[in-house]
Amino acid sequence: MNWTRFRHHLPIILGLGTIVFHAVASGGDGSAPPSMVGFFWLFVVILMCAYSASHYADTVAHRLGEPIGTLVLTLSVVIIEVSIVAAMMLAGGSEPTVARDTMFSTLMIIMNGLVGVALLVGGINRREQFFNLQSSASYLTLIIPLALIGLILPRLTETEPGGFMTPRMEIFVATSSVVMYGAFLWMQTSRYRSFFAHESAEIDSEQANEIGRVHPDSLQTLHGSSAVVHANSERRLWRDVVGLVVMLVVVVVLAHSLGKSTVSFLSQTGLPPAIAGVLVACLALGPEGVAAIKAARRNSMQRTMNILLGSALSTIGLTVPAVLILARILGQHIELGLQSPEIALLVGTMLISIVNFTHGRANPMQGVVHLAFFVTYIALLFDVPVVAVG
Repeated sequence: MNWTRFRHHLPIILGLGTIVFHAVASGGDGSAPPSMVGFFWLFVVILMCAYSASHYADTVAHRLGEPIGTLVLTLSVVIIEVSIVAAMMLAGGSEPTVARDTMFSTLMIIMNGLVGVALLVGGINRREQFFNLQSSASYLTLIIPLALIGLILPRLTETEPGGFMTPRMEIFVATSSVVMYGAFLWMQTSRYRSFFAHESAEIDSEQANEIGRVHPDSLQTLHGSSAVVHANSERRLWRDVVGLVVMLVVVVVLAHSLGKSTVSFLSQTGLPPAIAGVLVACLALGPEGVAAIKAARRNSMQRTMNILLGSALSTIGLTVPAVLILARILGQHIELGLQSPEIALLVGTMLISIVNFTHGRANPMQGVVHLAFFVTYIALLFDVPVVAVG
């Protein structure tokens, strides 16, 4: 086995090996005590497995075409994110804000952190980069109302205290999110495909190996590319499907151990509970973040926008309903409503995004502004009230 083939199979080797080790160490009952080393090991292994699963999903999506390919990309990453959130919910016990923290962290990392880095990287050698303003406007048209309904409205209702929702409100939020995302998916994969392409985007064969999250954009941008067809023809569809299923199963199984290790890690380090949401978001966003930054560096800002804004939309449109359904199955009552400082930061992010992404041009100064918001979010994580004990 040469090095390239070994590196390709390394995530599944490490993933299955970690599962076996945990089963042996815990005696099959999952009671192995978590440790700091174990937490970092699990985090790295799951990140590698998530990246491998995204690679398989991207390959399968190219083979199947639209709209099934888009659904494969979307569902594979949602499964990863929801499985880790579920593990956190089970391990956290009475902590009802894990899902909310994860989704808010995902939005802040995408809309401010990754967008800011991509705009800076893309603007190093270029004054401006261009993209189809119809795509960014379409994304923001759904991201803003879904974020309002799912993360802000629960804090403002009076039927439940705090940021909780009544069962009827949860049904409304879940249903409206799925319906709106479904309508967008139909639009993106049918007569409005041209909204998500830009004729001046640079396309090369390297894009065939980059992973986006929910992003039909990779399918649309590369549609008809002979390089992609040639690359995909070397592998059989069934092998990629099996690889995708195996990697998703490995991530789901390892997520159970990660949930316990994360709770132990936060308690040992004294970090705020909201850090758990950041960790989950980093695991889910790793593959797409790399792909988006690489696209921006090659002056393919359209692909960058499709990857990042598509990720933010899928988080609100699919992860929120999935988490609400999961909470009902587990018998837990989750809190989705953000606190006032977080609402202010989310609203500010959306306003800045409207200003920056509805003109079809991107420049490094815009990246600086988004990174400033991201640094503010990081500072907000540690600006928590100290509860006196005793």
